[in-house]
Amino acid sequence: MKRGKTITTVVVILAIITVGEFMYFGYEAFWGPFKGLTTLKITHQYDTKRQNEIVFYGASNFARWDTMEKDLAGYKVQNHGFGGSTDKDLLKYADTLLFSYNPRIVFFQTGSNDYVDMTGTDAEKVSKVIEYKRDMFAKFHERLPNATFVVMSGLLLPGRSEYTPMTQEINRQLQDICNKHHDYMYFVDASKMTYDGMKYDETLFVEDRIHLNQKGHDIWTKDYIVPAIERIIKEKALESVRK
Repeated sequence: MKRGKTITTVVVILAIITVGEFMYFGYEAFWGPFKGLTTLKITHQYDTKRQNEIVFYGASNFARWDTMEKDLAGYKVQNHGFGGSTDKDLLKYADTLLFSYNPRIVFFQTGSNDYVDMTGTDAEKVSKVIEYKRDMFAKFHERLPNATFVVMSGLLLPGRSEYTPMTQEINRQLQDICNKHHDYMYFVDASKMTYDGMKYDETLFVEDRIHLNQKGHDIWTKDYIVPAIERIIKEKALESVRK
């Protein structure tokens, strides 16, 4: 009986935690064994009949961007970001959240979630991250041969300033990867948006100093994302992604 009560208690506690996360953070913040539930919001919000559009696929600075569709009202966009995601998660859920929508343009935003829990030297972490990204993008291109990938630079975050040198090196190598596959990959370097080499612009972040606020999203949109979309529309003749 005691064992049964213990199991029941654990289940109830987990249920309370899960409901609490949902009520406070929304789907984008599910963690651990519940992370897969993040797909429910996305697949419910975006019907797979919406094909050949612009999909934003990445971590919480996409997932928390609640005004994306309003901010990019002139384009057919879908927000498939989910909080806490790493590149492994993006690959894991790609069948459901990416490939089935057959996007023409995919914006990727991945950052320090990939290496905050890694062990080893900074150089070893960078090597692991880049190796995985190369493999991930190759697999995505194999499944989406007609899509154009836009790789957003990892944001330089005041709340994770200890990772800035590592993020800068990863960004440099990401740009090299995009340059080598320039026929379908574009790199957008937004590093200077948050960090000028001396100090961080903390006015662009919410209190945790990791996630962009509306001002941050407005600048990200106007100065970096819209120009990238317009460039691709012009170069790839993709007027179909406009509304």
